[in-house]
Amino acid sequence: MPSFRQKFSGFFRQFSAPSESRNDENASNRFIKKYLSGHEVQKYEPIILHGRTPQEVPPQQLGAIKSYEVVSSLTGPHGGLISVNQTEKHLSASDPEINFIDNLEEDSNNGEKKVGTSTNDSADETLNVESKQNILKKLRHPLVAGVENWNVPHTNAYGASCSLYEVHPITHRHTGDPIADCFAIVTRANSAIMVLADGVNWGVKSRTAARSAVHGCVDYLNKTLFTKDKESPKNTTDVLVTLLRSFHAAHNMILQEEGTLTTLTAIVVLPSTVDNHYVACCCNVGDSLGYVYSSKYGVRELTQGSHDVHRMRDMRDVMGALGPVDGHNPELSNLTLSITQVDLDDIVFITSDGVSDNLDPVVGHFTGLPNVEAYQRHKLSLLRTEDLIRNGVSGKGPAVDTAKDLVTLLLDFVTRLTAAKRRILEDMEIYADANGKPLPQGEVRQKRKEIIRKMFGVPGKLDHATVVAFKINSGK
Repeated sequence: MPSFRQKFSGFFRQFSAPSESRNDENASNRFIKKYLSGHEVQKYEPIILHGRTPQEVPPQQLGAIKSYEVVSSLTGPHGGLISVNQTEKHLSASDPEINFIDNLEEDSNNGEKKVGTSTNDSADETLNVESKQNILKKLRHPLVAGVENWNVPHTNAYGASCSLYEVHPITHRHTGDPIADCFAIVTRANSAIMVLADGVNWGVKSRTAARSAVHGCVDYLNKTLFTKDKESPKNTTDVLVTLLRSFHAAHNMILQEEGTLTTLTAIVVLPSTVDNHYVACCCNVGDSLGYVYSSKYGVRELTQGSHDVHRMRDMRDVMGALGPVDGHNPELSNLTLSITQVDLDDIVFITSDGVSDNLDPVVGHFTGLPNVEAYQRHKLSLLRTEDLIRNGVSGKGPAVDTAKDLVTLLLDFVTRLTAAKRRILEDMEIYADANGKPLPQGEVRQKRKEIIRKMFGVPGKLDHATVVAFKINSGK
């Protein structure tokens, strides 16, 4: 039987060998040579405006929100934001504000008001019956972060997560469990909220931080932007102010739930004053990146103002985080507010770094790639993403048509890209001796570190991977 070293060397040679699917002339790699040779023509694309404060971003006027009724909603993984803030006060029969619910049947007959002796009395009775019915509905179906049901997915409003880490051959559990990412998406007739958080490092408290941040952020946005009791935002400055405050709510929720640190990116899509045009307003801290895909303009990064594309980035540095970085306060060094115009059929999406880093040409080890400058590396990442969306993993298409297609495609791509590393790290010799007896954890950890150092030439980065996406529609 070959030793682990022999298996590793053989597998690495096999993976590194040229093949038809990894040839420079393969359709999925042609854009690299085209760009580096100067043949990639700079496309016009809608500008991305960004700043550190809402006032630094030139305001854009907004149209009217058609409806406050939720069309679709989804959170995850494994319960997502629903899994935190369990102590939130819900309505109960003992609450003084609903002590009249028991009299509902006496005051109404199948929802109809009683006949009164005056017009004013009739109006009062109607209001009382309606308010009692609303409270009774809330009692039966309490809102969580402003939404009644978090399991209403849609093909054009979707999110998903997976682990790219290896599975332990003895315990059959993924390294790095639990997944410390969290996402949520809520759509209405002509608007959407989408949020993604990536807990820093591994563990339950990192997952708690991500879930808490998403919960606090979404709850604040729903209650501030999408309520009949308040005036709709008139311009993007109003929305950016609200987004900034939602991050404060997110941070406070992390402290309440005793989580650690997390990135957070939130995007609100609202109608423009121009028919069939919309505006994506974004706030982000950390390295969870937001994008827009347009069949006309390609892929652009909405969050690019949060990092310097002209400097090589250390992917181990998340750049910023919510949570008690110094015991209480967050690290907001790269907090950025951004806006851009989006059109019908554009797809807005957010990824954790487990996805975006694996779309990087250096991490992905694209064949035939020479040394590139930092800004070229960033551009090639966008072109790689665009090529995937247009042509699929095979390079032969078809192009994605829905938000769910995009989420599924990107997670499938990063899963395939990192397969080699997982296979190497799932070898039993790392975890057990020749007799099959499990090795001590310290020895396993040391072996794993040594192997990872030797896998520099194997493409991909093992991580938790999450994508949430929304395809712009007219709401008709």
